[in-house]
Amino acid sequence: MNKLRQFMTSSQVSRDEWVVVFLDKNDFRLSAMKKRLAEQSIQTHVEKGKAIYVLQSDLESAKAIVAEWVN
Repeated sequence: MNKLRQFMTSSQVSRDEWVVVFLDKNDFRLSAMKKRLAEQSIQTHVEKGKAIYVLQSDLESAKAIVAEWVN
């Protein structure tokens, strides 16, 4: 929980427009997920070794893609 709290408070991305859709320490998996999201024209912001952010308006589509890929 402490790691998650620290991550949420140290984010460089504005919380107004961007939301976390995928958490992972592995940059390879972050890159692969970013590519999958980009294939669906979803704009992303990646913090290396941490997470992928998407615009709030794309959140539902992004969650479906992440869920499909993770399962």
